Amino acid sequence: MSAAALITLLAATPACAQTYGNGGYGRYPDRDRGYAREIERQAYDRGYREGLDRGRNDARHNRDFSPARHSEYRDADQGYHRGDGDREFYRRNYRRGFDFGYRESFDRNIRYRR
Repeated sequence: MSAAALITLLAATPACAQTYGNGGYGRYPDRDRGYAREIERQAYDRGYREGLDRGRNDARHNRDFSPARHSEYRDADQGYHRGDGDREFYRRNYRRGFDFGYRESFDRNIRYRR
């Protein structure tokens, strides 16, 4: 077997492993786990920042604790692009971030309530 053929064979092996054995990221068959983690992080961070804003406003305006009242939480797709993969994966992580940011900010700003 020539060296070029051996290199080609070895280079193709990880691609197959990534496609079929990608550790639970089955929604990303043509991408690696690192890409899925990056999308997860981006969704969480965007949701977290939005949750901070909404939680602060609700606490300061004497509203009840309710992250689900906000369309950003219900839609949970701000920043999503079709090329990012599964929309539900993005939404779950966005909502996790929104919940955490909302709770943190609401609790921190509750003192402004009358």
